[in-house]
Amino acid sequence: MSAAGTPDAADRPDPTGLPDPAGLAEPAKEADLSRAILEIIREAGGEPRLIAVQDILEGLRERGLAEHLETSPPDDPCTALAAIVADLPEIASLASRSGQTLYHDPARLSRSYARLLDNQDAPDRLLAEAIRSHSRDYPRPVPVELFEKPPFDLASSDVAAILDAMAVKPQFQDIATIRTSTGTVYLFSSLYLPRAHAAFLAQQDATLSMNP
Repeated sequence: MSAAGTPDAADRPDPTGLPDPAGLAEPAKEADLSRAILEIIREAGGEPRLIAVQDILEGLRERGLAEHLETSPPDDPCTALAAIVADLPEIASLASRSGQTLYHDPARLSRSYARLLDNQDAPDRLLAEAIRSHSRDYPRPVPVELFEKPPFDLASSDVAAILDAMAVKPQFQDIATIRTSTGTVYLFSSLYLPRAHAAFLAQQDATLSMNP
C-alpha cells in the first residue's frame, strides 16, 4: 500500500485472471523430472540391468535436470530422488544382495529376471532363484539345459559343477532333480512343488518337446 492509500502494483490482483506463471513452474519441473526418471530406468531395463539411485541422478545431470534436486532440501539429492522414485507406480524396487536399493520397470524387466540379474555374481543363487521362481510362479520344473541358454549362457560342465556344489549346501536342500523317461533332467524346488507333481509335469513337458 502506498502512502496515499493507493494499492501498490504488487498488491493489485492480476487483471487477466490467469494463474501466476511462477506458480506453474514448480509442477512443470516435477513432471519433467518424473518423465526423465522413468526414461532412465526403462533405458537401463532394455540393456538389461538394474539401476541404483546414484545412477539415476547421474542420468539426470546429463540431461540438465538435476539442479532442482541439488538445490532443494533435503541436502542429499539422492534422498530426494529416492522419495520421487518411490512415488512412481510404474517402478519396482529390489533390495539387492549388495545392500543397495535397485530399481526397474516390471513392464520392461520382470521381477523374476531382476532377481536373476542381482545374483549374476553368485551362480548357485542364480540357479536356485530361477528354479524356485518357476516352481513357485508357474508352477513347473525346468530342464537343466535352460541354463545353457540366454540369459545364463553357462557351459553344461559349469551347470553340473554348480549343482554338485549346491547339493551339499543347507540353503539349497529344496533344489531337487528328476529324470524323465526320455533321459532329460529337470530341476524343481520342493518348497513349491511336490516331487510326484513335478515328475508328472516334467514328463509332460518332455513328451511335448518330442512331439511339438
